Amino acid sequence: MSQTLMARTVLSPVTRIESTPVIHIEQAAARRRPQADIPCATIFHEPWWLAAATDGTYEEASVAANGAVVARLPYQRLRKFGGHTALVMPPLTHVLGPCITPDLPGSDVNRALKEFSLTAELIKQLPNASHVWFAMNRRVQDTLAFEAAGFDLSVDFTSEIEPDCREALWRRMRDKTRNVIRRAEEALTIEEIEDPAVFFDFYEDNLRRRGRVNKFPRREYSNVMDACIARQRGRILAAVDSTGTLQAAIFTAWNAEVEHYLLATHAPQSGNGATSLLIWTAIQEAAANRRIFDLDGIKHESNRLLVAGFGGTTKPRFLVSKNAPVFRAGQVVMNALKHRFRSY
Repeated sequence: MSQTLMARTVLSPVTRIESTPVIHIEQAAARRRPQADIPCATIFHEPWWLAAATDGTYEEASVAANGAVVARLPYQRLRKFGGHTALVMPPLTHVLGPCITPDLPGSDVNRALKEFSLTAELIKQLPNASHVWFAMNRRVQDTLAFEAAGFDLSVDFTSEIEPDCREALWRRMRDKTRNVIRRAEEALTIEEIEDPAVFFDFYEDNLRRRGRVNKFPRREYSNVMDACIARQRGRILAAVDSTGTLQAAIFTAWNAEVEHYLLATHAPQSGNGATSLLIWTAIQEAAANRRIFDLDGIKHESNRLLVAGFGGTTKPRFLVSKNAPVFRAGQVVMNALKHRFRSY
């Protein structure tokens, strides 16, 4: 892998700055309710994840029926340059978007109409903002309500590996991927790391050795990793050589349905084999627990080869965004200035 730390989450194109310390009434009420009483399409929709990623400042729109929440749309509100407001996904949050209860009654057609209406209501509840950006979770099959509300639409792609027996998973991989894993198995052992600080110290050291710096918010990432490990909903896997030296590490997190590949770092001399071995280990663990493994992202040539090597199924993931004209103009100016300074 050419990038020392791969942030598997699709990130908003707007630079993150300090968030507004406001907690929405609906969000606070949702946190008081038992987890089972609110729909959570992904691990990223769960209140504990959102609280850890935002220091408790996340907000959400919600719709209730018969005393129960049937639809939610969490977000983080950020203050941007020029006094602009942005509504985006929290740090390390892979996907988000509307989360609607799967228990809506009626035929398929009627449920689709209800989902459209519920999503439209969630969108109406969003506060005024100059910039809004979400990557939809896998249960969102269309973005019609966002289109009707004036959002721009695009699509990204990920790769999902359905749970199966080890032999079947192994057969589906490319020969080259199997070969690099075999070679890595001969030289490396797999360990589980409990302390996110070990991961980030290793990651930042790898960056320094490449002449780069950490661009990710370490505190928020560590908070989320701690919360996942404490709940047995995430793990850090590390590849260690015969001298006990770390060569690569990855972080994955899951709910009952899907395990997400979120972060990876490797030493400059480790090559792709160490990371591939860790991914293969995580895929087997996910399959043993009947979870889909989401490799999150087919973004560039080297990444495409790595992801395709594990034999998953390519899946679309919808992206929605909305920008006020003045904000869009400001972004154009900022990008032009950055390009100009880089040219000196």
